[in-house]
Amino acid sequence: MTSTLFLLLLAWQMASALSFNSFCYGKILSVVDNARKISSLYASNKWDMLIDEDEHEDLHFNGPPVPRDMKYNLFNIKRQRENFESIKAVSGKDLTNDVYARDSDTNVYWYVGKVARVSDVPIEDAVARQWPMIEEHSARLRPAELYPKWGTLELWVAPGDSEMDVAYGKEGIVFVQMFRDFEDASKVRSIEVGFAGELYENGEEGFRTTRTADGKAVRKFQSSG
Repeated sequence: MTSTLFLLLLAWQMASALSFNSFCYGKILSVVDNARKISSLYASNKWDMLIDEDEHEDLHFNGPPVPRDMKYNLFNIKRQRENFESIKAVSGKDLTNDVYARDSDTNVYWYVGKVARVSDVPIEDAVARQWPMIEEHSARLRPAELYPKWGTLELWVAPGDSEMDVAYGKEGIVFVQMFRDFEDASKVRSIEVGFAGELYENGEEGFRTTRTADGKAVRKFQSSG
Protein backbone atom coordinates (compact mmCIF):
# COMPACT_ATOMS: atom_id res chain seq x y z
CA MET A 1 0.00 0.00 0.00
CA THR A 2 2.82 2.33 0.95
CA SER A 3 4.59 1.50 -2.29
CA THR A 4 1.47 2.31 -4.27
CA LEU A 5 1.06 5.69 -2.53
CA PHE A 6 4.71 6.48 -3.19
CA LEU A 7 4.32 5.72 -6.90
CA LEU A 8 1.15 7.83 -7.10
CA LEU A 9 2.90 10.75 -5.36
CA LEU A 10 5.87 10.46 -7.71
CA ALA A 11 3.57 10.39 -10.76
CA TRP A 12 1.72 13.50 -9.49
CA GLN A 13 5.02 15.39 -8.98
CA MET A 14 6.21 14.48 -12.48
CA ALA A 15 2.90 15.57 -14.02
CA SER A 16 3.04 18.85 -12.10
CA ALA A 17 6.60 19.48 -13.32
CA LEU A 18 5.60 18.77 -16.91
CA SER A 19 2.60 21.06 -16.59
CA PHE A 20 4.76 23.83 -15.16
CA ASN A 21 7.36 23.39 -17.89
CA SER A 22 4.65 23.50 -20.56
CA PHE A 23 3.28 26.66 -18.97
CA CYS A 24 6.76 28.25 -18.98
CA TYR A 25 7.36 27.18 -22.57
CA GLY A 26 4.04 28.69 -23.57
CA LYS A 27 4.99 31.92 -21.83
CA ILE A 28 8.36 31.96 -23.61
CA LEU A 29 6.66 31.49 -26.98
CA SER A 30 4.28 34.31 -26.12
CA VAL A 31 7.16 36.62 -25.20
CA VAL A 32 9.02 35.74 -28.41
CA ASP A 33 5.90 36.33 -30.49
CA ASN A 34 5.35 39.71 -28.81
CA ALA A 35 8.98 40.62 -29.42
CA ARG A 36 8.56 39.85 -33.11
CA LYS A 37 5.45 42.02 -33.25
CA ILE A 38 7.30 44.86 -31.52
CA SER A 39 10.20 44.48 -33.94
CA SER A 40 7.81 44.63 -36.87
CA LEU A 41 6.23 47.74 -35.41
CA TYR A 42 9.60 49.44 -35.04
CA ALA A 43 10.34 48.58 -38.67
CA SER A 44 7.54 51.01 -39.48
CA ASN A 45 9.01 53.73 -37.28
CA LYS A 46 9.08 56.22 -40.14
CA TRP A 47 5.31 55.99 -40.36
CA ASP A 48 5.13 56.24 -36.56
CA MET A 49 7.12 59.45 -36.65
CA LEU A 50 5.04 60.89 -39.49
CA ILE A 51 1.83 60.19 -37.58
CA ASP A 52 2.90 60.87 -33.98
CA GLU A 53 4.70 64.15 -34.61
CA ASP A 54 1.61 65.62 -36.20
CA GLU A 55 -0.80 64.16 -33.65
CA HIS A 56 0.75 66.54 -31.12
CA GLU A 57 -0.15 69.40 -33.44
CA ASP A 58 -3.81 68.38 -33.08
CA LEU A 59 -4.54 67.86 -36.77
CA HIS A 60 -8.20 67.90 -37.65
CA PHE A 61 -10.05 67.31 -40.90
CA ASN A 62 -13.52 68.68 -41.42
CA GLY A 63 -14.41 66.80 -44.58
CA PRO A 64 -16.68 63.96 -45.66
CA PRO A 65 -16.67 60.74 -43.59
CA VAL A 66 -13.63 58.53 -44.22
CA PRO A 67 -14.17 54.81 -44.92
CA ARG A 68 -12.82 52.68 -42.10
CA ASP A 69 -10.32 50.89 -44.35
CA MET A 70 -8.86 54.19 -45.59
CA LYS A 71 -8.36 55.90 -42.25
CA TYR A 72 -4.79 57.06 -41.78
CA ASN A 73 -3.42 54.49 -39.34
CA LEU A 74 -0.50 52.06 -39.43
CA PHE A 75 -2.62 49.00 -40.19
CA ASN A 76 -4.27 50.56 -43.26
CA ILE A 77 -1.07 52.23 -44.43
CA LYS A 78 0.87 48.97 -44.23
CA ARG A 79 -1.88 47.02 -46.01
CA GLN A 80 -2.11 49.47 -48.91
CA ARG A 81 1.68 49.58 -49.29
CA GLU A 82 1.78 45.78 -49.41
CA ASN A 83 -1.04 45.84 -51.99
CA PHE A 84 1.00 48.28 -54.07
CA GLU A 85 4.09 46.11 -53.94
CA SER A 86 2.14 42.94 -54.79
CA ILE A 87 0.42 44.50 -57.81
CA LYS A 88 3.65 46.03 -59.09
CA ALA A 89 5.47 42.71 -58.69
CA VAL A 90 2.99 41.13 -61.09
CA SER A 91 2.30 43.94 -63.56
CA GLY A 92 5.46 46.01 -63.41
CA LYS A 93 4.97 49.76 -63.61
CA ASP A 94 2.25 49.54 -66.28
CA LEU A 95 -0.50 49.62 -63.68
CA THR A 96 1.18 52.17 -61.41
CA ASN A 97 1.15 55.95 -61.38
CA ASP A 98 3.08 58.62 -59.55
CA VAL A 99 0.90 60.92 -57.45
CA TYR A 100 1.35 64.66 -56.93
CA ALA A 101 -0.56 66.94 -54.57
CA ARG A 102 -1.15 70.60 -55.27
CA ASP A 103 -2.52 73.63 -53.51
CA SER A 104 -4.61 75.23 -56.25
CA ASP A 105 -3.32 78.66 -55.27
CA THR A 106 0.19 77.72 -56.39
CA ASN A 107 1.83 76.13 -59.43
CA VAL A 108 3.89 73.70 -57.32
CA TYR A 109 3.13 69.98 -57.53
CA TRP A 110 4.53 67.90 -54.67
CA TYR A 111 5.37 64.25 -55.28
CA VAL A 112 3.61 62.31 -52.50
CA GLY A 113 3.81 58.65 -53.54
CA LYS A 114 2.59 56.02 -55.97
CA VAL A 115 -0.63 54.14 -56.60
CA ALA A 116 -1.26 50.78 -58.24
CA ARG A 117 -4.41 48.97 -59.29
CA VAL A 118 -5.47 45.69 -60.87
CA SER A 119 -6.15 45.72 -64.60
CA ASP A 120 -9.93 46.17 -64.45
CA VAL A 121 -9.81 49.18 -62.09
CA PRO A 122 -9.38 52.59 -63.80
CA ILE A 123 -6.76 54.94 -62.37
CA GLU A 124 -9.55 57.39 -61.51
CA ASP A 125 -11.21 54.79 -59.27
CA ALA A 126 -7.88 53.76 -57.74
CA VAL A 127 -7.17 57.32 -56.59
CA ALA A 128 -10.75 58.13 -55.56
CA ARG A 129 -10.98 54.94 -53.47
CA GLN A 130 -7.78 55.82 -51.59
CA TRP A 131 -8.28 59.60 -51.63
CA PRO A 132 -8.60 60.10 -47.84
CA MET A 133 -5.34 58.26 -47.17
CA ILE A 134 -3.44 59.95 -50.02
CA GLU A 135 -4.64 63.44 -49.15
CA GLU A 136 -3.91 63.08 -45.43
CA HIS A 137 -0.48 61.66 -46.21
CA SER A 138 0.17 64.69 -48.42
CA ALA A 139 -0.87 67.08 -45.65
CA ARG A 140 1.36 65.33 -43.11
CA LEU A 141 4.29 65.01 -45.51
CA ARG A 142 4.26 68.76 -46.31
CA PRO A 143 2.65 70.39 -43.25
CA ALA A 144 3.78 73.91 -44.17
CA GLU A 145 2.73 73.84 -47.81
CA LEU A 146 -0.19 71.41 -48.01
CA TYR A 147 -1.74 71.00 -44.58
CA PRO A 148 -3.48 74.41 -44.65
CA LYS A 149 -5.45 73.19 -47.71
CA TRP A 150 -6.15 69.70 -46.40
CA GLY A 151 -9.64 68.86 -47.61
CA THR A 152 -9.33 70.90 -50.80
CA LEU A 153 -6.02 69.62 -52.16
CA GLU A 154 -5.78 68.61 -55.81
CA LEU A 155 -4.34 65.21 -56.68
CA TRP A 156 -2.70 64.60 -60.04
CA VAL A 157 -1.13 61.48 -61.54
CA ALA A 158 1.74 60.91 -63.92
CA PRO A 159 3.10 57.70 -65.48
CA GLY A 160 4.69 55.32 -62.98
CA ASP A 161 8.36 55.89 -62.13
CA SER A 162 8.55 59.04 -64.25
CA GLU A 163 10.16 61.32 -61.65
CA MET A 164 13.34 61.88 -63.65
CA ASP A 165 11.43 62.70 -66.82
CA VAL A 166 9.26 65.11 -64.85
CA ALA A 167 12.32 66.75 -63.31
CA TYR A 168 13.76 67.42 -66.77
CA GLY A 169 10.44 68.61 -68.18
CA LYS A 170 10.43 65.86 -70.79
CA GLU A 171 7.67 66.19 -73.37
CA GLY A 172 5.05 63.49 -73.39
CA ILE A 173 4.82 63.27 -69.61
CA VAL A 174 1.20 64.16 -68.99
CA PHE A 175 -0.23 65.08 -65.60
CA VAL A 176 -3.91 64.17 -65.22
CA GLN A 177 -6.09 65.61 -62.48
CA MET A 178 -8.00 63.15 -60.31
CA PHE A 179 -11.17 63.77 -58.33
CA ARG A 180 -12.39 62.68 -54.90
CA ASP A 181 -15.72 61.38 -56.18
CA PHE A 182 -15.61 59.18 -59.25
CA GLU A 183 -18.37 56.86 -60.44
CA ASP A 184 -18.25 53.53 -58.61
CA ALA A 185 -14.99 53.98 -56.71
CA SER A 186 -16.67 52.89 -53.47
CA LYS A 187 -17.26 49.45 -55.01
CA VAL A 188 -13.52 48.87 -55.50
CA ARG A 189 -12.10 46.53 -52.88
CA SER A 190 -9.09 47.78 -50.95
CA ILE A 191 -7.09 44.73 -52.09
CA GLU A 192 -7.54 45.80 -55.73
CA VAL A 193 -5.60 49.03 -55.23
CA GLY A 194 -2.48 50.11 -53.40
CA PHE A 195 -0.70 53.25 -52.23
CA ALA A 196 2.96 53.64 -51.32
CA GLY A 197 3.40 57.05 -49.74
CA GLU A 198 6.60 59.02 -50.11
CA LEU A 199 8.86 59.16 -47.03
CA TYR A 200 11.80 61.47 -46.48
CA GLU A 201 15.19 60.35 -45.18
CA ASN A 202 18.17 62.25 -43.81
CA GLY A 203 16.69 65.70 -44.18
CA GLU A 204 15.48 65.27 -47.76
CA GLU A 205 13.72 68.34 -49.12
CA GLY A 206 11.22 66.36 -51.15
CA PHE A 207 10.60 66.33 -54.89
CA ARG A 208 8.38 68.98 -56.42
CA THR A 209 7.83 70.34 -59.89
CA THR A 210 6.49 73.60 -61.25
CA ARG A 211 3.79 73.21 -63.88
CA THR A 212 0.86 75.14 -65.30
CA ALA A 213 -2.62 74.99 -63.79
CA ASP A 214 -3.54 72.25 -66.27
CA GLY A 215 -0.49 70.16 -65.40
CA LYS A 216 1.79 71.00 -68.31
CA ALA A 217 5.55 71.40 -67.92
CA VAL A 218 6.74 74.99 -67.59
CA ARG A 219 10.13 74.37 -69.14
CA LYS A 220 10.81 72.08 -72.06
CA PHE A 221 13.16 69.12 -72.03
CA GLN A 222 16.52 69.76 -73.68
CA SER A 223 18.45 66.74 -74.88
CA SER A 224 22.19 66.76 -74.18
CA GLY A 225 22.70 64.96 -77.49
